[in-house]
Amino acid sequence: MKNIIKYCILFVLIITVFAGCKKDSFLTRNNPTATTDAQFWQTQGQLSGYLDQIYSSAIPGAVLNTYSVTYSNGSMEMSGITDEAVYRSNYNDWQNFVNGTATSSIDIAHALYAQYYTDIRNSCRILENYKKIYIVDTALRERYAAEARALRAYSHLKLFQRFGPIPIVTTSLTVQAAENTPRNTQAQVVSFISTQLDTAAAVLPTTYNSSDAKRITRGACYAMQVELYLTVKNYPQVIAYAQKLIALNVYSLYISPNPKANSYSELFGYNALLNNEEILINPSGCNQVFFRYAPASAGSQAVLSPTAALVNTYETLQGKTLQELGQDSLTAYWKNPLYHNNRDPRMAASILFPGQTFVGNLLNPFNTSGTDAIGKAESTFTGFWCRKYVDSTDVSRSQGGTLNFMVIRYPEILLSYVEALVESGDWANPDVKRYLNMIRNRAGMPNYDETEYNSQETIRTLYRRERMVELAFEGTRLFDIRRWGIGAQILNGPAQGAINPANGQPVTAETRIFITNRDNLWPIPLTEMNDNTAMTQNPGW
Repeated sequence: MKNIIKYCILFVLIITVFAGCKKDSFLTRNNPTATTDAQFWQTQGQLSGYLDQIYSSAIPGAVLNTYSVTYSNGSMEMSGITDEAVYRSNYNDWQNFVNGTATSSIDIAHALYAQYYTDIRNSCRILENYKKIYIVDTALRERYAAEARALRAYSHLKLFQRFGPIPIVTTSLTVQAAENTPRNTQAQVVSFISTQLDTAAAVLPTTYNSSDAKRITRGACYAMQVELYLTVKNYPQVIAYAQKLIALNVYSLYISPNPKANSYSELFGYNALLNNEEILINPSGCNQVFFRYAPASAGSQAVLSPTAALVNTYETLQGKTLQELGQDSLTAYWKNPLYHNNRDPRMAASILFPGQTFVGNLLNPFNTSGTDAIGKAESTFTGFWCRKYVDSTDVSRSQGGTLNFMVIRYPEILLSYVEALVESGDWANPDVKRYLNMIRNRAGMPNYDETEYNSQETIRTLYRRERMVELAFEGTRLFDIRRWGIGAQILNGPAQGAINPANGQPVTAETRIFITNRDNLWPIPLTEMNDNTAMTQNPGW
């Protein structure tokens, strides 16, 4: 992990430079030229500000982090390596994961590996030094430490989900130690993350004031535990932590105060800021969403193009899948997804379609001379566009916008709870019906048909579909695909889009390749393999 240390040293150098020019920031210190831990940790402001920097780096945004040197930590962009979307841009190489050209030198893997270990080391620095600082409110000082502990656990979790078992780091490693740090076992990684989150949860509050809404709560720790144990299919633990979170009585599905509004659609706009559905957020974490995801005719780049696989997953308003309606209906709805406005409202809340008008522009991807023509630079590759978090009022804000990105939402935890119940064999548990219908009803969908969904297998099909449509573009799909072992089934062959009215055939955006026994994990970066003699590579890389 020699390169990780280099990133950490760079971080310290950067904040030292800023110390002399930002008067009232967290870098205010008795000795503005200090760079060592012995000299730095003097004031509460230094401690809280250093912690804020870790938040800014470690908590994903929709596109990127405000303080990140790369665009790698954007949760929505991971949709482009799943069956949700196709990704194209000049600033990231996500597409190499799906077209068979990825190697251990892929930039995304390197950037995230380095970033999360930098966040881990900086969290360790707080835990090693926070007690040196005199703070009148000692409970506050312990809370800061608990937040750092949770951030360190969360960064380990993100690494584990992407790379598999990785080295556990609990101290500010020296370069020499980092050059000979082996992987821990999966059991050790899971135990470490879980223990750290339990320790943090015991100290952290259940809520904060709105000014501190970004901070990790006890419920967020429980939610991270749910993600952790779902990753390894430890369903009893998923159930236990999901029930703990539910029992806090802090979270609920967002319901619009406007009875004429669709609550799900409103959830991703400015009318629903700081709602009770948010478990972990990145404040203003959607600051580049409009610029990156909106259509080219809106002055944007359209880097993420939804697929037909996602579009055709949404049910009709009557609760019927297109597949069960038959081939004729599937063809009709594929040709015009908004036919008779008879689809799950979550579809139109998440995706823009040909024929719709957006910020005054008629969207026509099949007009080859138009700005939004399929395949043009900074235009859609499938004929569809992202709608979720793309708020039309951000059109005048250049690359800006202040929407929060919801990293973990309450419905994700409810769906994970349902999955754990079903996969444990308890598919008839009343909570399965309760929470699936609660999520569906909030979106404007009817209760599911219990005469059709009446077995473990059929309920499994239902909850998997609900996860896909409820959480579209939110960064969960990749890990669902891995956990369910369906990559070879859905990530091989053509990624298709809208039907071209000129020939009646769906657009093929790209041809994908999924290599079994390799592509369920990312490669350990080549630089790490070269610098850490104890490191082993993931299979197939």
